[in-house]
Amino acid sequence: MKFMNNRCPIIILLSGLLLLGSCNKYLDVQPETSYTETQVYNNEAALQQAFNGLYLDLGSTQLYGSYLSSTMIEMLAQRYKPTYDMQGMRNLSGLVYYDYNSEPVQHLFDTIWRKAYATILATNVFLSKIDNSIAGRVISEPNGKLLKGEALAIRALLHFDMLRLFGPVYSSGSGNSTIPYYSVADGKMQPLLPGSQVMDKVMADLTEAAGLLANDPVVTQGVNYSNDFYSAARNQRLNYYAVRSLMARAYLWQGKTTEAHTTALSVITDGEKWFPWTSTDAVFNATNPDRIFSPEIIFGAHNPFLYINYDRYFNPALSDNTIMAPDPTRLTEVFEGLLQDYRFVQTWRTGNGKAYHTFYKYAPLPQRQHREFVQPLIRKSELYLILAETESDPVKALAYLNTERRNRGLANLETISSMDIELRKEYQKEFWGEGQLFFYYKRINATGVPSGASPYPWATVDPVYTVPLPLSETTTR
Repeated sequence: MKFMNNRCPIIILLSGLLLLGSCNKYLDVQPETSYTETQVYNNEAALQQAFNGLYLDLGSTQLYGSYLSSTMIEMLAQRYKPTYDMQGMRNLSGLVYYDYNSEPVQHLFDTIWRKAYATILATNVFLSKIDNSIAGRVISEPNGKLLKGEALAIRALLHFDMLRLFGPVYSSGSGNSTIPYYSVADGKMQPLLPGSQVMDKVMADLTEAAGLLANDPVVTQGVNYSNDFYSAARNQRLNYYAVRSLMARAYLWQGKTTEAHTTALSVITDGEKWFPWTSTDAVFNATNPDRIFSPEIIFGAHNPFLYINYDRYFNPALSDNTIMAPDPTRLTEVFEGLLQDYRFVQTWRTGNGKAYHTFYKYAPLPQRQHREFVQPLIRKSELYLILAETESDPVKALAYLNTERRNRGLANLETISSMDIELRKEYQKEFWGEGQLFFYYKRINATGVPSGASPYPWATVDPVYTVPLPLSETTTR
């Protein structure tokens, strides 16, 4: 991939801040007219703006605001029926059929790739300057360490998800050539690395990030909504617990179950008090139900376009052939007919001209809330599922699974025939609109996935897990 010079990302980051408004206090840093790169890192307010731009990029439609959370990646997981001529996403039925050679699908993957690596470049520019800003006392050392740790985690997250999307099934292809890993903003093209080397770099970045975030305010204060730039809304930043949770996810991707278990358990042991299970009262609040189970979100991207994307893809006012919706039979099958499940009650609605259920999770809230515009990306339930999968004692493993189920309105399972089967059921229910199901299928190399294009129980597909690198990358090498 060819990169811009180092000055361009700063201009992009600062101009992008105009989109944020004042939705969150930690993002409420007003942009000035323009800055040179030198001025940015000699001024704490401008430095904060540049840093905010990294998170704004994460929440963009091309990344976790849509494509890698609620739309494109969910179609790869067979969540929805084939959809045609959607606004802004032309005829993406090819995703359901894994037609990676179709022009609309190729364009979509190219858009994701370009945005991810542009954000990585901007992150590397920030990382190349922050130490000098700390040394020059533009920013205090504790605050500088927070920002540096978060930036390293952003770099790791993006590379990890580019590997998860464009790399092979890791369990059988970790030695295959995959993606480049960019750690400096020097404009030099990096080689395509084996998956195992990419993961080594991901883990190195996450380990360093966790060390820098050891004194994260979230550890002593939890999530708060003060006016302080550095301590407020830590669940919308890659905080210490989010980084550790991402490490557990990454260990599991590599098949390192012992490390995944230990890391997930440490987050639950040390940090669960700050991320409680969502109360029944909050879930069923008649005025403002908490449809995203916000107390449990360890990290969620701020997505100022959340409602726009809802109207574009999920609003029941859309026609039957343009709305993203599951086949009704498939939806009932996923929830095993247990329609009291909190995830069904608060995620799906009928009416507004549709006889079938439509996705309601990200519909506009009737009243403004701190959780508004939050796209969940890492939540505590994933940690419990990791513990259930990696626990050698079957009694303890079932206890972890049942804890997650009870907090979704389901009864305990007394016995199970297969933990793998139960875990698959929970991944299908739990992470709708959060982009994790396709990666779960890919991690376990699942075959016979229920087809989104057909309501029949016998209709399954074997997903094509390796997405070809975009032509914009391969033709420049």
